[in-house]
Amino acid sequence: MPVLNEILLIAAREVRKNLRSAKGLVMGIISLLGGVLTTLLIVKLRAMNDVNLPPEEMHQLQEIALTKKYGDPAMGKYLASAPPVLLGMLVLTVWLAPLLVAIMGFDGISADLQQKTVRYWTVRSRRASYFAGKFFGLWTVVASVTLMMHVLIWIVAVARGGSTAADTISWGVRFFLVTVPISAAWTGTALLVSSQFRTPIVALLVTFATFFALWIVDGIGEVGEIKPLTYIYPNTYDAWLLSPHPERAAVGALVCLGMAALTTAAGAMIFAQRDV
Repeated sequence: MPVLNEILLIAAREVRKNLRSAKGLVMGIISLLGGVLTTLLIVKLRAMNDVNLPPEEMHQLQEIALTKKYGDPAMGKYLASAPPVLLGMLVLTVWLAPLLVAIMGFDGISADLQQKTVRYWTVRSRRASYFAGKFFGLWTVVASVTLMMHVLIWIVAVARGGSTAADTISWGVRFFLVTVPISAAWTGTALLVSSQFRTPIVALLVTFATFFALWIVDGIGEVGEIKPLTYIYPNTYDAWLLSPHPERAAVGALVCLGMAALTTAAGAMIFAQRDV
């Protein structure tokens, strides 16, 4: 069987397994949580509007705040035109990305190793194809859950009159696309770590510990102004991907996808040498 067919077959199986298992319930809960949190954000923004500031002044305040956050006047001016609710949703989903990936993917390979079902696949496909299929399957599931959360917010934003349908779709799609390469980087790291263990709960705990360690390193880099330390943390690149400068956004996407490719390749190489 061609390599691509093997990868697609295993990825499709991974998607079906996640949708049909208890993880489907987790996906629904996460989507609902995103909707609830964003609804609360909408209420807060409505309360802010009660100060009756003219739209021009509100836009200026948003531009100042965003410029301070991202340290780039061009970024502040660009994002000040976006519906605040959608921008808040982007921040939330980027922050939740490692948690979602860990929950959805910790047993993708470890459970197969524990139950010996991995042997069924490794005699019918290349081990590298098996590992790559697991990556693309998990990435698809995570992206799908994230999209559901965003679509829910689009509906709420339009229904509440927070923004026009055209603006909502335009900015909403752009913000969702920012999350895709970031989730790919987290997915590759999660599979590399969790695939080293045969017990799913151990895989989950070590994955959480690894993600927490990356967050700590990023924090040290931010506080100590040691920029290279922040580059190993995938969420760092949301600002790059949001940039109004296409070349910077492209570099951010390439770095995230490169991280995903490197971790997946490393995981596949290690997995190919294992006794399963």
